[in-house]
Amino acid sequence: MGPIPLCLLLCALPLCVPVRGGHGDDDDDDDKEYGWSVQSVPLILDRHTVHLQTPKFGGKGEGADGEGEGMCGIECRSALPPPDQATVESMLGYETVYENGTRTHTDVILQGLNETTSRTPSHTRRKRQVYGLDGRFVISDSHFTTNYPFSTAVRLSTGCSGVLVSAKHILTAAHCVHNGKDYLQGVHRLKVGVLQLKSKRGRAEGGEEGNTEKERREGGGRQRTRGSRSSRVQRSTETKKQPSFRWTRVKQIHIPKGWIHTGDDDTNAVTPDYDYALLELKRPIKQKHMELGVAPASKPLPLGRIHFSGFDNEPEGGQTEGEREKVVYRFCSVTEESDDLLYQHCDAQQGASGAGIYIRLRQEVEGSNKRKWQRKVIGVFSGHRWVEGDRGEKRDYNVAVRITPPKYAQICHWIHGDPSMCAKA
Repeated sequence: MGPIPLCLLLCALPLCVPVRGGHGDDDDDDDKEYGWSVQSVPLILDRHTVHLQTPKFGGKGEGADGEGEGMCGIECRSALPPPDQATVESMLGYETVYENGTRTHTDVILQGLNETTSRTPSHTRRKRQVYGLDGRFVISDSHFTTNYPFSTAVRLSTGCSGVLVSAKHILTAAHCVHNGKDYLQGVHRLKVGVLQLKSKRGRAEGGEEGNTEKERREGGGRQRTRGSRSSRVQRSTETKKQPSFRWTRVKQIHIPKGWIHTGDDDTNAVTPDYDYALLELKRPIKQKHMELGVAPASKPLPLGRIHFSGFDNEPEGGQTEGEREKVVYRFCSVTEESDDLLYQHCDAQQGASGAGIYIRLRQEVEGSNKRKWQRKVIGVFSGHRWVEGDRGEKRDYNVAVRITPPKYAQICHWIHGDPSMCAKA
């Protein structure tokens, strides 16, 4: 993996993905087929909130990338009956941990929950995490790094990635803050880093900058002749801007109960279905965020392609401090889809966990017949998982959590605090 020339990057990025059919017209039939459609979302209401004991913040991150025993695979999931409303409500109940260490649990009720349709699986087997040739692109140009959509990628102090979904909210993976049994060490002082340009005054060659500064202090109103050496040196001193992290403390964290392991056996073990969390920051970030969306369910994803950017952790010794401040972008095809998960082989390392999975479709402009391109977050990258096949064998996937209508309702409620603002996606 390495930096990619800007001329090639521009052709690869979703900034210039052509309209299906290649015509590029707003009225193209294929374009309409793959546009954003308004989806009804169930109404989620808080029913009861209780205070819990202060967490120990002693959890460790083992297994955060999904290593371990194989989870129920696609065929296994398709054979299971759909969960009833009570089960969904139980899984969407949530914990909130505050910056002072206090914690609450909230039960919810759902109104207008619609059943989803399982997808027909196919069979594919690949290698783990980085599949074949590395398809990741390092966004090394500071102009792209600090501008939309790459600027929505953030880094957590726990080492994961996340995505900015409002001025004060970060969507990430639950395992980045909670291992299923306890909150991770350091989460009580969790910070979120956003890449922003930092100005640095360049130093002129030969130490002349110091002499020019001295002249400015001692010379008072003395005029310099045009074209003098000192004025040429001063003009050659340029302001260089380099991206660096600006860190913001987290005010509170929301995690769905579906991620929390409450039993002593494996009957209630965590699964990636609910591997997502929302962080509320202490102060807003003044830059464009990415809108939240619902993963299309009526047909496969447009072109089967997803995109996400994060801060991948390379193997030990293979990454310098400066490289840890570079956004890594990738896009790839989705191999399989279930009701709650996207199975794919996007190249990624552990630091990418929590990155926002997004797609880019046409959105109707209100009050006109025009349509514009719109990116929306429709999932959260969970990481590598061993998935059990129909014959008991284990398959190799990188897995992302789908944002379904109930999950959208929950996350939107966490962001706005007003269920009426979350009736449509």
